[in-house]
Amino acid sequence: MPRSRINSRSNDLLKDDGAILLSIVKGEQVQFEVTLGWLTNLTGYTITPKIVEANVVGLDTDSTTDDLPTSKQTGGQVKTLTVIDSTVTDNKFKLVIPEDLVDLYVTQPTPEHPVYGFFGLEIRDNGVGNQQQVWKPMRGLVEILYSPSEET
Repeated sequence: MPRSRINSRSNDLLKDDGAILLSIVKGEQVQFEVTLGWLTNLTGYTITPKIVEANVVGLDTDSTTDDLPTSKQTGGQVKTLTVIDSTVTDNKFKLVIPEDLVDLYVTQPTPEHPVYGFFGLEIRDNGVGNQQQVWKPMRGLVEILYSPSEET
Protein backbone atom coordinates (compact mmCIF):
# COMPACT_ATOMS: atom_id res chain seq x y z
CA MET A 1 0.00 0.00 0.00
CA PRO A 2 1.46 3.37 -0.98
CA ARG A 3 1.84 6.01 1.68
CA SER A 4 0.55 9.57 1.48
CA ARG A 5 2.94 12.46 1.21
CA ILE A 6 3.78 14.09 4.53
CA ASN A 7 2.04 17.31 3.53
CA SER A 8 -1.13 15.62 2.23
CA ARG A 9 -4.45 17.29 3.13
CA SER A 10 -6.53 14.24 2.30
CA ASN A 11 -6.76 12.64 5.75
CA ASP A 12 -7.99 15.10 8.40
CA LEU A 13 -8.40 13.33 11.76
CA LEU A 14 -10.67 16.04 13.15
CA LYS A 15 -13.85 16.48 11.16
CA ASP A 16 -16.80 18.87 11.27
CA ASP A 17 -19.58 19.98 8.97
CA GLY A 18 -17.70 23.06 7.83
CA ALA A 19 -18.60 26.71 8.10
CA ILE A 20 -22.21 27.82 8.53
CA LEU A 21 -24.18 30.79 7.22
CA LEU A 22 -26.86 32.06 9.56
CA SER A 23 -29.08 34.66 7.93
CA ILE A 24 -31.15 36.93 10.18
CA VAL A 25 -32.98 40.23 9.84
CA LYS A 26 -31.93 43.35 11.79
CA GLY A 27 -34.03 43.56 14.95
CA GLU A 28 -34.89 39.87 14.96
CA GLN A 29 -34.25 37.89 18.14
CA VAL A 30 -33.98 34.19 17.40
CA GLN A 31 -32.99 31.05 19.23
CA PHE A 32 -31.51 28.05 17.53
CA GLU A 33 -30.80 24.66 19.00
CA VAL A 34 -27.40 23.03 18.84
CA THR A 35 -26.79 19.31 19.41
CA LEU A 36 -23.25 18.16 20.17
CA GLY A 37 -23.17 14.70 18.63
CA TRP A 38 -19.96 13.57 20.32
CA LEU A 39 -21.24 14.28 23.86
CA THR A 40 -24.14 12.86 25.87
CA ASN A 41 -24.04 15.08 28.95
CA LEU A 42 -23.05 18.77 29.22
CA THR A 43 -22.57 18.80 33.00
CA GLY A 44 -19.36 20.72 33.78
CA TYR A 45 -18.86 22.01 30.23
CA THR A 46 -18.41 25.70 29.38
CA ILE A 47 -20.15 26.91 26.22
CA THR A 48 -18.94 30.19 24.70
CA PRO A 49 -20.59 31.46 21.49
CA LYS A 50 -19.40 34.79 20.05
CA ILE A 51 -20.11 37.01 17.07
CA VAL A 52 -17.43 39.47 15.94
CA GLU A 53 -18.34 42.37 13.65
CA ALA A 54 -16.95 41.89 10.14
CA ASN A 55 -15.46 44.66 8.03
CA VAL A 56 -17.85 45.21 5.12
CA VAL A 57 -16.46 48.56 3.95
CA GLY A 58 -15.83 48.36 0.21
CA LEU A 59 -17.60 45.04 -0.30
CA ASP A 60 -20.19 44.61 -3.00
CA THR A 61 -22.71 42.66 -0.94
CA ASP A 62 -25.68 42.73 -3.29
CA SER A 63 -27.58 39.51 -3.81
CA THR A 64 -25.97 38.69 -7.17
CA THR A 65 -22.35 38.45 -6.02
CA ASP A 66 -20.34 36.38 -3.58
CA ASP A 67 -18.33 39.27 -2.14
CA LEU A 68 -18.01 38.28 1.52
CA PRO A 69 -15.94 39.81 4.32
CA THR A 70 -12.45 38.50 4.98
CA SER A 71 -11.46 40.59 8.01
CA LYS A 72 -12.93 41.74 11.29
CA GLN A 73 -13.92 45.36 11.82
CA THR A 74 -11.12 47.27 13.57
CA GLY A 75 -12.50 48.25 16.97
CA GLY A 76 -15.73 46.45 16.06
CA GLN A 77 -18.30 44.89 18.32
CA VAL A 78 -17.78 41.50 19.98
CA LYS A 79 -20.96 39.92 21.34
CA THR A 80 -21.03 36.85 23.59
CA LEU A 81 -24.37 35.15 22.99
CA THR A 82 -26.70 33.92 25.71
CA VAL A 83 -26.88 30.14 26.14
CA ILE A 84 -30.13 28.54 27.28
CA ASP A 85 -29.60 25.06 28.67
CA SER A 86 -32.47 23.89 30.82
CA THR A 87 -31.29 20.25 30.86
CA VAL A 88 -27.50 19.94 31.22
CA THR A 89 -27.72 16.16 31.40
CA ASP A 90 -28.26 15.96 27.62
CA ASN A 91 -26.20 17.20 24.67
CA LYS A 92 -28.50 20.03 23.51
CA PHE A 93 -28.70 23.76 24.19
CA LYS A 94 -30.04 26.90 22.54
CA LEU A 95 -28.17 30.00 21.44
CA VAL A 96 -29.90 33.38 21.45
CA ILE A 97 -29.13 35.88 18.69
CA PRO A 98 -30.14 39.19 20.34
CA GLU A 99 -32.31 41.78 18.61
CA ASP A 100 -29.70 44.50 19.23
CA LEU A 101 -26.83 42.53 17.65
CA VAL A 102 -25.95 45.18 15.04
CA ASP A 103 -27.15 48.35 16.79
CA LEU A 104 -23.56 49.53 17.33
CA TYR A 105 -22.02 48.14 14.12
CA VAL A 106 -20.01 50.64 12.07
CA THR A 107 -22.06 49.85 8.96
CA GLN A 108 -25.80 49.18 9.07
CA PRO A 109 -27.66 46.95 6.58
CA THR A 110 -29.47 48.57 3.68
CA PRO A 111 -32.04 46.98 1.31
CA GLU A 112 -29.38 45.65 -1.09
CA HIS A 113 -26.41 45.42 1.26
CA PRO A 114 -26.40 43.15 4.31
CA VAL A 115 -23.75 43.37 7.02
CA TYR A 116 -21.90 40.42 8.53
CA GLY A 117 -20.41 39.05 11.69
CA PHE A 118 -18.07 36.12 12.20
CA PHE A 119 -19.56 33.42 14.42
CA GLY A 120 -17.67 30.93 16.56
CA LEU A 121 -18.68 28.35 19.18
CA GLU A 122 -16.25 27.05 21.80
CA ILE A 123 -16.88 24.08 24.11
CA ARG A 124 -14.57 23.41 27.10
CA ASP A 125 -14.69 20.41 29.40
CA ASN A 126 -13.86 20.72 33.10
CA GLY A 127 -10.29 19.40 32.82
CA VAL A 128 -7.32 21.46 33.98
CA GLY A 129 -4.11 22.23 32.06
CA ASN A 130 -3.13 19.42 29.69
CA GLN A 131 -6.16 17.43 30.85
CA GLN A 132 -8.62 19.98 29.43
CA GLN A 133 -10.09 19.60 25.97
CA VAL A 134 -11.35 22.59 23.97
CA TRP A 135 -13.47 22.12 20.84
CA LYS A 136 -14.51 24.65 18.19
CA PRO A 137 -17.29 22.68 16.45
CA MET A 138 -19.04 25.51 14.63
CA ARG A 139 -17.94 28.70 12.92
CA GLY A 140 -19.05 30.79 10.03
CA LEU A 141 -20.86 33.95 9.02
CA VAL A 142 -23.94 35.68 10.36
CA GLU A 143 -25.61 37.70 7.62
CA ILE A 144 -27.80 40.54 8.90
CA LEU A 145 -30.38 41.78 6.41
CA TYR A 146 -32.19 45.12 6.27
CA SER A 147 -35.59 45.48 7.95
CA PRO A 148 -37.97 48.39 7.23
CA SER A 149 -39.59 47.90 10.65
CA GLU A 150 -36.34 49.03 12.30
CA GLU A 151 -36.55 52.49 10.71
CA THR A 152 -37.51 55.34 13.06
